[in-house]
Amino acid sequence: MTTGSVWRLFHECRSLSGMLSTADLMAFVGACAVRAPEVMRSGKLICVDAAMSRNLAIRYRGRRINLPIADIDALLAAHRDNPTFGNLREMYAKDCYLRRFRFASPIGPVLDLGANRGLFSLIALLALDADRVIGVEPLPQYDPVMRLLLEANGCDARRVIRYRRSIGSSAAESREPERFISIGRIRDEQGVARFGLVKMDVEGGESGLFDEPEWLAHIDNLSMELHHHLAGDLASIPRALESHGLRYLPTDKFGRECPFSSAMFLYASRVGALC
Repeated sequence: MTTGSVWRLFHECRSLSGMLSTADLMAFVGACAVRAPEVMRSGKLICVDAAMSRNLAIRYRGRRINLPIADIDALLAAHRDNPTFGNLREMYAKDCYLRRFRFASPIGPVLDLGANRGLFSLIALLALDADRVIGVEPLPQYDPVMRLLLEANGCDARRVIRYRRSIGSSAAESREPERFISIGRIRDEQGVARFGLVKMDVEGGESGLFDEPEWLAHIDNLSMELHHHLAGDLASIPRALESHGLRYLPTDKFGRECPFSSAMFLYASRVGALC
Protein backbone atom coordinates (compact mmCIF):
# COMPACT_ATOMS: atom_id res chain seq x y z
CA MET A 1 0.00 0.00 0.00
CA THR A 2 1.40 3.41 -0.96
CA THR A 3 2.14 6.18 1.51
CA GLY A 4 -0.69 8.22 -0.01
CA SER A 5 -3.18 5.39 0.46
CA VAL A 6 -2.12 4.84 4.06
CA TRP A 7 -2.44 8.57 4.77
CA ARG A 8 -5.92 8.65 3.22
CA LEU A 9 -7.16 5.70 5.26
CA PHE A 10 -5.71 7.26 8.40
CA HIS A 11 -7.48 10.54 7.57
CA GLU A 12 -10.78 8.71 6.99
CA CYS A 13 -10.50 6.79 10.27
CA ARG A 14 -9.62 9.93 12.21
CA SER A 15 -12.58 11.87 10.79
CA LEU A 16 -14.95 9.03 11.71
CA SER A 17 -13.47 8.28 15.14
CA GLY A 18 -15.45 10.83 17.14
CA MET A 19 -18.67 10.11 15.30
CA LEU A 20 -19.15 6.35 15.08
CA SER A 21 -19.60 3.91 17.93
CA THR A 22 -16.54 1.79 18.72
CA ALA A 23 -18.14 -1.23 17.06
CA ASP A 24 -18.95 0.68 13.86
CA LEU A 25 -15.49 2.24 13.72
CA MET A 26 -13.86 -1.18 14.10
CA ALA A 27 -16.13 -2.49 11.33
CA PHE A 28 -14.89 0.32 9.08
CA VAL A 29 -11.25 -0.44 9.89
CA GLY A 30 -11.86 -4.11 9.20
CA ALA A 31 -13.59 -3.39 5.90
CA CYS A 32 -10.63 -1.24 4.83
CA ALA A 33 -8.18 -4.01 5.70
CA VAL A 34 -10.10 -6.76 3.90
CA ARG A 35 -10.70 -4.64 0.81
CA ALA A 36 -7.31 -2.92 0.67
CA PRO A 37 -6.35 -4.49 -2.70
CA GLU A 38 -9.55 -3.27 -4.34
CA VAL A 39 -9.13 0.19 -2.81
CA MET A 40 -5.59 0.26 -4.20
CA ARG A 41 -6.73 -0.73 -7.68
CA SER A 42 -9.64 1.71 -7.88
CA GLY A 43 -8.29 4.54 -5.74
CA LYS A 44 -11.78 4.77 -4.23
CA LEU A 45 -13.56 3.59 -1.09
CA ILE A 46 -16.82 2.54 -2.76
CA CYS A 47 -16.29 -1.13 -1.87
CA VAL A 48 -15.71 -0.15 1.77
CA ASP A 49 -18.80 2.07 1.76
CA ALA A 50 -20.85 -0.86 0.43
CA ALA A 51 -19.55 -3.08 3.24
CA MET A 52 -20.66 -0.41 5.75
CA SER A 53 -24.29 -0.50 4.66
CA ARG A 54 -25.80 -0.73 8.14
CA ASN A 55 -28.30 1.22 10.20
CA LEU A 56 -26.40 3.26 12.75
CA ALA A 57 -26.43 6.28 15.02
CA ILE A 58 -23.73 8.94 14.99
CA ARG A 59 -22.69 11.96 17.02
CA TYR A 60 -22.50 15.10 14.90
CA ARG A 61 -21.97 18.62 16.28
CA GLY A 62 -23.22 17.52 19.66
CA ARG A 63 -26.36 15.86 18.31
CA ARG A 64 -27.32 12.22 18.02
CA ILE A 65 -28.47 11.47 14.48
CA ASN A 66 -29.99 8.18 13.35
CA LEU A 67 -28.93 7.14 9.86
CA PRO A 68 -30.72 4.03 8.58
CA ILE A 69 -28.11 3.49 5.88
CA ALA A 70 -29.00 -0.14 5.10
CA ASP A 71 -32.65 0.82 4.64
CA ILE A 72 -31.68 3.76 2.41
CA ASP A 73 -29.44 1.58 0.26
CA ALA A 74 -32.26 -0.95 -0.08
CA LEU A 75 -34.61 1.81 -1.27
CA LEU A 76 -32.07 2.92 -3.87
CA ALA A 77 -30.83 -0.51 -4.96
CA ALA A 78 -32.81 -0.51 -8.19
CA HIS A 79 -31.24 2.83 -9.18
CA ARG A 80 -27.63 1.61 -8.83
CA ASP A 81 -26.76 4.59 -6.64
CA ASN A 82 -23.50 4.89 -4.71
CA PRO A 83 -23.50 3.44 -1.17
CA THR A 84 -24.86 5.95 1.33
CA PHE A 85 -21.96 5.50 3.77
CA GLY A 86 -19.85 7.55 1.35
CA ASN A 87 -22.24 10.47 1.83
CA LEU A 88 -21.85 10.07 5.59
CA ARG A 89 -18.07 10.27 5.26
CA GLU A 90 -18.20 13.45 3.19
CA MET A 91 -21.08 15.37 4.75
CA TYR A 92 -20.83 14.34 8.38
CA ALA A 93 -17.32 13.03 9.13
CA LYS A 94 -15.47 15.55 6.93
CA ASP A 95 -18.22 18.14 7.48
CA CYS A 96 -17.62 19.34 3.92
CA TYR A 97 -20.41 21.92 3.84
CA LEU A 98 -20.03 23.47 7.29
CA ARG A 99 -16.36 23.06 8.26
CA ARG A 100 -15.37 26.65 7.45
CA PHE A 101 -18.31 28.25 9.25
CA ARG A 102 -19.06 29.19 12.82
CA PHE A 103 -22.81 29.66 13.08
CA ALA A 104 -25.08 30.91 15.80
CA SER A 105 -28.23 28.80 15.76
CA PRO A 106 -31.06 28.90 15.01
CA ILE A 107 -30.05 29.85 11.50
CA GLY A 108 -33.46 30.56 9.95
CA PRO A 109 -34.61 29.08 6.63
CA VAL A 110 -32.12 26.91 4.72
CA LEU A 111 -32.13 26.27 0.98
CA ASP A 112 -30.70 22.87 -0.03
CA LEU A 113 -29.90 22.91 -3.76
CA GLY A 114 -29.15 19.44 -5.03
CA ALA A 115 -30.82 17.89 -1.98
CA ASN A 116 -30.30 14.29 -3.10
CA ARG A 117 -31.12 11.85 -0.24
CA GLY A 118 -31.73 14.69 2.21
CA LEU A 119 -28.69 14.11 4.43
CA PHE A 120 -27.79 17.80 4.44
CA SER A 121 -31.41 18.79 5.00
CA LEU A 122 -31.23 16.64 8.13
CA ILE A 123 -28.09 18.50 9.23
CA ALA A 124 -29.92 21.79 8.81
CA LEU A 125 -32.83 20.59 10.93
CA LEU A 126 -30.93 18.86 13.73
CA ALA A 127 -27.56 20.64 13.95
CA LEU A 128 -28.46 24.17 12.79
CA ASP A 129 -32.03 24.31 14.17
CA ALA A 130 -33.35 25.63 10.85
CA ASP A 131 -36.98 26.58 11.18
CA ARG A 132 -37.53 25.00 7.76
CA VAL A 133 -35.52 23.49 4.95
CA ILE A 134 -36.44 23.90 1.31
CA GLY A 135 -34.84 21.24 -0.88
CA VAL A 136 -34.58 21.21 -4.65
CA GLU A 137 -33.99 17.78 -6.19
CA PRO A 138 -35.24 16.55 -9.57
CA LEU A 139 -34.89 12.78 -8.98
CA PRO A 140 -38.03 11.20 -7.44
CA GLN A 141 -36.27 8.17 -5.91
CA TYR A 142 -34.89 10.37 -3.15
CA ASP A 143 -38.31 11.45 -1.81
CA PRO A 144 -38.93 8.25 0.23
CA VAL A 145 -35.37 8.46 1.57
CA MET A 146 -36.04 11.94 2.92
CA ARG A 147 -39.22 10.68 4.58
CA LEU A 148 -37.31 7.78 6.11
CA LEU A 149 -34.67 10.12 7.57
CA LEU A 150 -37.32 12.38 9.08
CA GLU A 151 -39.15 9.43 10.66
CA ALA A 152 -35.92 7.92 12.03
CA ASN A 153 -35.11 11.19 13.81
CA GLY A 154 -38.59 12.21 14.93
CA CYS A 155 -38.55 15.36 12.78
CA ASP A 156 -41.70 17.26 11.87
CA ALA A 157 -42.14 16.67 8.12
CA ARG A 158 -43.86 20.06 7.83
CA ARG A 159 -40.46 21.72 8.31
CA VAL A 160 -39.23 20.26 5.00
CA ILE A 161 -40.41 21.34 1.56
CA ARG A 162 -39.10 19.57 -1.53
CA TYR A 163 -39.30 20.76 -5.13
CA ARG A 164 -38.89 17.96 -7.64
CA ARG A 165 -37.23 20.15 -10.22
CA SER A 166 -33.76 21.45 -11.05
CA ILE A 167 -32.69 24.85 -9.79
CA GLY A 168 -32.18 27.34 -12.60
CA SER A 169 -32.23 30.95 -13.65
CA SER A 170 -35.51 32.78 -14.22
CA ALA A 171 -34.80 32.51 -17.96
CA ALA A 172 -34.54 28.71 -17.71
CA GLU A 173 -37.68 28.63 -15.59
CA SER A 174 -39.57 30.65 -18.21
CA ARG A 175 -38.47 28.30 -20.99
CA GLU A 176 -39.15 25.05 -19.12
CA PRO A 177 -41.25 25.67 -15.99
CA GLU A 178 -41.94 21.96 -15.56
CA ARG A 179 -38.20 21.28 -15.35
CA PHE A 180 -36.65 24.33 -13.65
CA ILE A 181 -37.44 26.57 -10.72
CA SER A 182 -35.65 29.78 -9.78
CA ILE A 183 -34.60 30.93 -6.34
CA GLY A 184 -36.78 33.99 -6.77
CA ARG A 185 -39.84 31.80 -7.36
CA ILE A 186 -39.03 29.70 -4.30
CA ARG A 187 -38.72 32.80 -2.14
CA ASP A 188 -42.07 34.10 -3.37
CA GLU A 189 -43.91 30.80 -2.98
CA GLN A 190 -42.50 30.06 0.48
CA GLY A 191 -42.59 33.62 1.79
CA VAL A 192 -38.87 33.70 2.62
CA ALA A 193 -37.38 37.17 3.05
CA ARG A 194 -33.85 35.77 3.27
CA PHE A 195 -32.09 32.45 3.72
CA GLY A 196 -29.71 31.93 6.61
CA LEU A 197 -27.80 29.41 4.52
CA VAL A 198 -27.82 28.15 0.95
CA LYS A 199 -26.08 24.82 0.30
CA MET A 200 -25.37 24.16 -3.36
CA ASP A 201 -24.26 20.99 -5.14
CA VAL A 202 -25.81 21.23 -8.58
CA GLU A 203 -23.36 19.24 -10.71
CA GLY A 204 -22.37 21.93 -13.19
CA GLY A 205 -25.45 24.14 -12.96
CA GLU A 206 -23.60 26.82 -10.99
CA SER A 207 -22.87 29.11 -13.94
CA GLY A 208 -26.55 29.55 -14.84
CA LEU A 209 -27.42 30.62 -11.31
CA PHE A 210 -24.65 33.20 -11.17
CA ASP A 211 -25.61 34.65 -14.54
CA GLU A 212 -28.52 36.16 -12.59
CA PRO A 213 -26.94 36.74 -9.16
CA GLU A 214 -29.63 38.99 -7.67
CA TRP A 215 -30.66 36.19 -5.30
CA LEU A 216 -27.37 36.72 -3.44
CA ALA A 217 -28.84 39.88 -1.91
CA HIS A 218 -31.28 37.65 0.00
CA ILE A 219 -28.88 35.19 1.65
CA ASP A 220 -26.54 35.37 4.64
CA ASN A 221 -24.27 32.39 3.94
CA LEU A 222 -23.43 30.12 1.03
CA SER A 223 -21.70 26.72 0.96
CA MET A 224 -21.14 25.15 -2.42
CA GLU A 225 -19.33 22.37 -4.21
CA LEU A 226 -17.69 23.58 -7.40
CA HIS A 227 -17.63 21.58 -10.64
CA HIS A 228 -15.14 23.35 -12.88
CA HIS A 229 -14.96 20.36 -15.25
CA LEU A 230 -18.74 20.38 -15.79
CA ALA A 231 -19.70 24.04 -15.55
CA GLY A 232 -16.87 25.60 -17.56
CA ASP A 233 -15.81 29.14 -16.75
CA LEU A 234 -16.95 29.98 -13.22
CA ALA A 235 -15.19 33.36 -12.98
CA SER A 236 -18.60 35.03 -12.57
CA ILE A 237 -18.96 33.48 -9.10
CA PRO A 238 -16.32 35.45 -7.17
CA ARG A 239 -17.32 38.63 -9.02
CA ALA A 240 -20.96 38.14 -8.06
CA LEU A 241 -20.12 37.40 -4.43
CA GLU A 242 -17.94 40.49 -4.12
CA SER A 243 -20.51 42.74 -5.76
CA HIS A 244 -23.19 41.54 -3.33
CA GLY A 245 -21.08 42.03 -0.21
CA LEU A 246 -20.17 38.45 0.61
CA ARG A 247 -16.69 37.48 1.74
CA TYR A 248 -15.70 34.12 0.28
CA LEU A 249 -13.19 31.37 0.92
CA PRO A 250 -12.29 28.76 -1.77
CA THR A 251 -10.80 25.48 -0.52
CA ASP A 252 -9.55 22.13 -1.74
CA LYS A 253 -11.34 18.87 -0.87
CA PHE A 254 -9.76 18.86 2.58
CA GLY A 255 -10.97 22.36 3.47
CA ARG A 256 -7.59 24.03 2.95
CA GLU A 257 -7.65 27.49 1.38
CA CYS A 258 -6.53 27.45 -2.27
CA PRO A 259 -6.94 29.48 -5.49
CA PHE A 260 -10.50 29.64 -6.80
CA SER A 261 -9.46 28.07 -10.12
CA SER A 262 -8.54 24.81 -8.39
CA ALA A 263 -11.08 24.87 -5.54
CA MET A 264 -13.56 22.07 -4.90
CA PHE A 265 -15.57 23.95 -2.27
CA LEU A 266 -16.45 27.56 -1.66
CA TYR A 267 -17.81 29.14 1.51
CA ALA A 268 -19.19 32.67 1.66
CA SER A 269 -20.77 34.90 4.29
CA ARG A 270 -22.01 38.45 4.71
CA VAL A 271 -22.46 38.06 8.48
CA GLY A 272 -18.92 37.17 9.54
CA ALA A 273 -19.53 33.41 9.89
CA LEU A 274 -16.37 32.24 8.06
CA CYS A 275 -13.60 30.72 10.12
